[in-house]
Amino acid sequence: MPIIDHAEVRWAPTMDRVRERYLVSKAHGTVSLTIKEVEIAPGWENPLHTHPVDVSIQVMAGAIQALVGEEVRTVRAGTTLVIPPGVPHQLLNHLWTPATLLVTYPSADLETDPLD
Repeated sequence: MPIIDHAEVRWAPTMDRVRERYLVSKAHGTVSLTIKEVEIAPGWENPLHTHPVDVSIQVMAGAIQALVGEEVRTVRAGTTLVIPPGVPHQLLNHLWTPATLLVTYPSADLETDPLD
């Protein structure tokens, strides 16, 4: 039974105001699940895109703005954003504090289809 000690999981170098680390991934032996922790600095935004699978984003600290379909919402710590397959979405941190997210999806390799 794999037990993953998060203290031993290294962060990837920060790139474009984001740093992340894979808490559960194919490197840990999974074939259909990934969980990654992401820290997003103020001023960050990603391009509008879709995925072919469900994506769950738990906001652990701070807040993000989420454009999902045609709806824009602020998603704060203690809440989870669920994005269905094929729905266009974009995340932004235009606030003044960093945000920490746990991103979960049922795949070892997440396909991203940019829309911009």
